[in-house]
Amino acid sequence: MGIRNVGGVRKVVRGGKPHWFIDFRFTDKDGVRRRFRRDASVQNYSAALSEAARLMKRAAETGTVEEAETTVTAKAEPAAMTYAKFVAGPFESLFMPRFRPATARRYRELHHQRVMAFFGKRPLAEIGAKDFRAFAARLHEDRVQTKGPITLVRSVLRAAHESGYLDEVPVCPSGLVSTSCKVPSAPSAEDVDVMLRAPGWLGVAIALGALAGMRMGEVRALEVRDIEFDQHCIVVRRALSEDESLTPKSGAERGVPLAMSLEQRLREAVRDKLPRARVVLDDVGKTPRRQTVLHQFKRYLHRAGVKERSFHSLRHYFISELMRGGASAEAVRVLAGHSKLEMTQRYAHAVTADLRAAIDRLAK
Repeated sequence: MGIRNVGGVRKVVRGGKPHWFIDFRFTDKDGVRRRFRRDASVQNYSAALSEAARLMKRAAETGTVEEAETTVTAKAEPAAMTYAKFVAGPFESLFMPRFRPATARRYRELHHQRVMAFFGKRPLAEIGAKDFRAFAARLHEDRVQTKGPITLVRSVLRAAHESGYLDEVPVCPSGLVSTSCKVPSAPSAEDVDVMLRAPGWLGVAIALGALAGMRMGEVRALEVRDIEFDQHCIVVRRALSEDESLTPKSGAERGVPLAMSLEQRLREAVRDKLPRARVVLDDVGKTPRRQTVLHQFKRYLHRAGVKERSFHSLRHYFISELMRGGASAEAVRVLAGHSKLEMTQRYAHAVTADLRAAIDRLAK
């Protein structure tokens, strides 16, 4: 939803984040009324206004807008637009702002590490199934998982199609990317008991992951005012992505009832803190960075003699335990903040497999 267009510029909100958007109409060289729309190159009002004024002036004088900045009046010749040129231009300016900061960083890293060396010089219109197969073979040779890089290339090509640089999206052969529905294994209750003994802020972070199912970014973003002790509930309102505060991954806030042990730990953690203070603060009173949490978590597991796991495995434990306890898939979906029930049902299938395995062991 946007606000009133002023000087060819309006503000729109996408994913809870405001963006300055250039939007104006002009008459092209053939006398046809056209509309120019795109994100401003620099995301502040004065810069967006200046950019819009420059583009509107050019459109009024020449009947066209700079080719490098739009595909409204003329489509670039497919052979002239390479993968690298499209990524550096339209994809970076128009599509990357849609992603969460952590996702955008990961995409840039994948381009730098593997993707650009293979696809960079290829014309968009010439990329096809054989290129996907050759790229997958290269990744296998280097013992690199195919899912991330190939998914990124497909996203770029879909963006090129949406932007008008491709008449259709190239088909990616099936089987190149794993579509397994297997849920990563969760730590045992015994291991979680050991993890919960971690001291200080790390113990609080672990408790929020294992007993409230919160993601790493949600744990780091939690504020004192988000804990409603009178209602015995946590309201997950925000998450940190590359230290930028955003809405949770599902796009909506959710309430999670407090387990008694977690409530006792949180009461101690928020003592003497102001409502807007972060709950998880390091020894110098700052929100620990993602890598700091991971490092301290793995260091504690090593010292405690517990198998190394990801911090996200605590969330797997939370969801799996709810399923084993008989909670409905819809209730678990809401508590976990899954946007789709299909994601939650993967855990139901995993729990069913556990139960079958238990019966099989009994039979033996």
